[in-house]
Amino acid sequence: MTTPKKTSHKPTSKAGKKATKTIPVILPLNNKEEKFCVEYAASDNQVKSFMYVFPNYSYMAAAVEAGRLLKNPLIISRINELKEKRREKLTPTVDKVLAELCKLSFYDPRDFFDDDGRLKPLGELDPDHAAVIAGIETVHKVTGDEGDGVCITTKIKLPNKNEALEKLGKNLKLWKEAGSPENPLTVIHKVERVIVEPNAKNSTDPNS
Repeated sequence: MTTPKKTSHKPTSKAGKKATKTIPVILPLNNKEEKFCVEYAASDNQVKSFMYVFPNYSYMAAAVEAGRLLKNPLIISRINELKEKRREKLTPTVDKVLAELCKLSFYDPRDFFDDDGRLKPLGELDPDHAAVIAGIETVHKVTGDEGDGVCITTKIKLPNKNEALEKLGKNLKLWKEAGSPENPLTVIHKVERVIVEPNAKNSTDPNS
């Protein structure tokens, strides 16, 4: 008499296939969630940020919904990313200061006007040129025989290039402070003293 062989069976699903683990799908942030992240990164006020994006919510409802959004790991990660970018942008560095000094030193006034000599709209200016403007003044003047017209004059104030160049030159050590041994004027004065006063070279006066 033969004994039946034992067979082992692997657990299968009802459909007869191996069971698979379900991986949750993480959806990207929608436009309003992105706006909430941007506002929160700037203001650090969750209720104010939520009500800016969803103005129809009451304060209490906004507080509840904002708290719910801040439990989303994707939103927290995005807020931290935006804060870090903002921190890097606002942190002054030597390179950033020099870059701004170069803009103030080397701008060309012709870049602010079109071919007809009219001031370009601000939206048409290159970002580097717009950053140079030190001030803007808009004057509204009533015109016409019946006062039914308005003439709008826009004036811009540009920075002093000489001052910016001086600061840039000092930073790059293109010239030395007055009185320092490396200053060319100091060298010239010493040569003049040797020529006019031959004994000045051997003077023991500490001020010579």
